[in-house]
Amino acid sequence: MDSNEIWSDDLMERQPSAKFLTSYLLANPHIKVLNVNSPWGAGKSFFLNRWKEELSKEHVCIFFNAWETDYTAEPLIALVTCIEQQTMDNVSLGSTEAGKNIIKVASELMKKAAPLIAKGLVKKFSGVEVDELLGKEGVGEAGEAVGGVVEALIKEQSKTAVHVEDFKKAILDKLSQATENKTLRTPAFIFIDELDRCRPTYAIELLERVKHFFELDDCRFIVASDSTQLAHSVRAVYGEKFYSERYLSRFFDAEFRLDNSNMLAIAKQVQCGLSCVALQISTSGYANAYGLESSLEPKSGTIYSAEKDYPEHALILVGLARYFKVELREMLRYAQQINSMASALPEHNFHYFWAAYLIFSKAASEDLYQALGFESKAFAAIDLFDTTAAPVNYTFSGGHESIAELAKFYARIVNCGQDELRQMLHNSQGWRGSVVREAFQRLDVIKGYRKLVELAHRIS
Repeated sequence: MDSNEIWSDDLMERQPSAKFLTSYLLANPHIKVLNVNSPWGAGKSFFLNRWKEELSKEHVCIFFNAWETDYTAEPLIALVTCIEQQTMDNVSLGSTEAGKNIIKVASELMKKAAPLIAKGLVKKFSGVEVDELLGKEGVGEAGEAVGGVVEALIKEQSKTAVHVEDFKKAILDKLSQATENKTLRTPAFIFIDELDRCRPTYAIELLERVKHFFELDDCRFIVASDSTQLAHSVRAVYGEKFYSERYLSRFFDAEFRLDNSNMLAIAKQVQCGLSCVALQISTSGYANAYGLESSLEPKSGTIYSAEKDYPEHALILVGLARYFKVELREMLRYAQQINSMASALPEHNFHYFWAAYLIFSKAASEDLYQALGFESKAFAAIDLFDTTAAPVNYTFSGGHESIAELAKFYARIVNCGQDELRQMLHNSQGWRGSVVREAFQRLDVIKGYRKLVELAHRIS
């Protein structure tokens, strides 16, 4: 598979970042562990998977999903067996001497761990009985001990120091053999994903194992995590006053953040099957103001696209994602919920902005969402939330309008009666006139959006 195929769905243009980081890690051998740090839902898994696929053409690459092994008691064995599984040439772990040696040395380190780790887990992952590698005496020692690996190493430093060096050599031999067999280049790259989804103790222990056992010349680690969430996990173990950020920094030699500032390409892929009420938002961010000869330029916080005929519903989606400060994965989930609402409604011109605002507010603030159903509370709740939201606006023919202004206009419509709506129909112009005209025809349907929001919110 060539690069174009690997990155064919790279709508956020991650490929240049992968190439840059590869060059950076190869040029700086002292960077052993790189942290790809971005919030949950920012596209870290996509990035690591494609980067690993690209890099595998020239280097041995291992992909370790930490969350999938979170149930195990000892992350070192899980990581070791993952390395063996993804580098061995034949079906059996015992197919090569290097394969046998890496598990044997790792199992020596595990002798002080729980018996199920030393025996059951190795068997589960690799298909090899520890009895065959350690002999009866080794198995007996494993059965008598119950302490953790790190504790055992601390108590028996003089003995285990030899085991650690043997372990490192075994790992290097295995990676070197895989590199030679596949005619690839050193160093090997080990990608660790989903670390911030793991239980706190497992995440911490995995980082400790990487630090203590894998600082190798021909090995680089790329760890994807949300460092903020990871810091919370550390404090959950060591206490709220613990300096978790400083503690985590000792595990990482460098940090890289994904750029998610441009969500427009992703949002454009979101389909909207129904006909929507056109708010006539300026896609380019420019518009001729009434009575003025010069163009009205987009101001700070304006959502627009350089692409001609960019879909209005996608522009609304991006604006609300920024306003409510959500990441890509959340935005796409909310888009799915919006579409589920639309498909359950009777045929009419769908008010995409209002449906989307309800979905986003339901997830962001239950107080805001509930207040939207009351005329006396809606405006104050919208204004209150707006003080902490990101500044976002759109350009219309008559000027700029903020998310809050659009939301308040819709809130007024859904909380009024036909007589008040008829007055609004005569007094509204521009996008407001378009909204009121459509709402006047099917006010009962728009008022029913909230019932569907409750159901759509359960879709994940």
